Amino acid sequence: MSLSPDDVKVLVQAFEASDWDEMSVRFGDTALELTRTGRPPTAHAASGAPAAPPAAAPAAVAAAAPAPAAAPSTANSAAAPAAAANIPDGHVISAPSLGLFWRSPQPGAPAFVEVGQHVNAEDTVCIVEVMKLMNHVKAGATGTVAAIVPGNGEMVEFGVPLVVITPDA
Repeated sequence: MSLSPDDVKVLVQAFEASDWDEMSVRFGDTALELTRTGRPPTAHAASGAPAAPPAAAPAAVAAAAPAPAAAPSTANSAAAPAAAANIPDGHVISAPSLGLFWRSPQPGAPAFVEVGQHVNAEDTVCIVEVMKLMNHVKAGATGTVAAIVPGNGEMVEFGVPLVVITPDA
């Protein structure tokens, strides 16, 4: 799986809205490196790569992103209705942004929630990680966890269902 042009757009918008000086993202065969300083991002420079390639990085993103976008778009559009058909009725908690879905606060730790577990509206049910920023996602309703849709560590897009809760009566 690679980043689609829409994914890159979301990441650039997140960078522009932040107070970060630089951002480096690598996913599959796509690399995105942004900086406000005009210098190569420090993560890239620290990797031992010469200073010239960061100037070429946007071209690499432009070249890499459109080609793979055709395959994931077809796969995602075919998979989305199938996944939506398997989601039970209830309070659907959607992804707040593009990122990686994590069921626990750290590797080896117990999951925040399990199917069948009772949760309160303010309980954290998962994390969506964007560029090492951990967004704790709250239940938003009191009830029983009916489904956990993505697998641990899967890439999710904005608005996709993460967890379904059957609200208390």
